[in-house]
Amino acid sequence: MSEWIKCSERLPELKDDSVLVFSLTGGGQYGFPIGGYDMVHIEDYFRDVGDGLDSEGNQLYTKMYLSAGVTHWMPYPDRPTE
Repeated sequence: MSEWIKCSERLPELKDDSVLVFSLTGGGQYGFPIGGYDMVHIEDYFRDVGDGLDSEGNQLYTKMYLSAGVTHWMPYPDRPTE
């Protein structure tokens, strides 16, 4: 059985796949409720994505899970066998 993994301890391997996430605080423009969970695409949420430029013209990056308040993630459980 899969268990929740703290983002502060380990992030998922970057690949074209999805995981379940839990947002303890909620928030951000992504609409996670306090104590809510959802499925997210790993590369969209956990890799650096462009977020405009700073005042000196340097590219800023963000990881969406931070602004969405995501604190934990887990792989999907195995499919039923029957």
